[in-house]
Amino acid sequence: MATNKRTSKKKLPPTLSNTGFIGATFADKSEILKNEYYFPRKSMKITHHVLDALLQGTSHVFAQHGVPAFLSCAYLPKYKKLGLVLSTKPFSKREGLGYFINYLKEIGHIDWDEKTKEYEIHNTSFIGVVFADLEKIERFTFDFEMELISKFIKELIIPAKELFLQHNVKAYISGVENEEQHKLGFVLSIKPYDERKEAELYFVEYLKERGLYEYDEDEEELVPIHTKWSLFKS
Repeated sequence: MATNKRTSKKKLPPTLSNTGFIGATFADKSEILKNEYYFPRKSMKITHHVLDALLQGTSHVFAQHGVPAFLSCAYLPKYKKLGLVLSTKPFSKREGLGYFINYLKEIGHIDWDEKTKEYEIHNTSFIGVVFADLEKIERFTFDFEMELISKFIKELIIPAKELFLQHNVKAYISGVENEEQHKLGFVLSIKPYDERKEAELYFVEYLKERGLYEYDEDEEELVPIHTKWSLFKS
């Protein structure tokens, strides 16, 4: 009499269907912790620096692959506004701030008659701003800024990439955070992909390929932001 034997199928590792991934930019939370502060502040100290470094690196990777997608983070402490400025051409930090201020005036968040610092804007390829209003936040703490970084990387980038697609810029980007590796940043592609399944997977593979994946938590290695820009600029 024949007996039926159950055969257990090996669980296959997840696979990437997208061949258009071009890289990632990321920050190591342990590196950010070096800039911890202990007393509440009226203005942010780290959030905008981390976001801008990540976005500058993102722009650089896209440019290397011929994608006209340029982003920067602009922070206006006087008006308690933080924004992502988008363009299809490179622009200076001063131009980004100027465009952000003009944008806020156009939508009524800053009065046209109010005197603001003049910035010359030569770039005619700005396509928009995505911003967060921080008016209700009276004091910033280090822990709160860490939460903001994670939140903004995951949420502000969504309408930003939609702006690129509206202007026929094929720049695909996802915010990722890997708690196990203590890293967060952006995954970049020149083709669409399943963000929920593939972004995190590619991020891990990217770290492993470059020897930046930490297998031993007891011997944690501090890895700075993976771009040519420094994290904190004076």
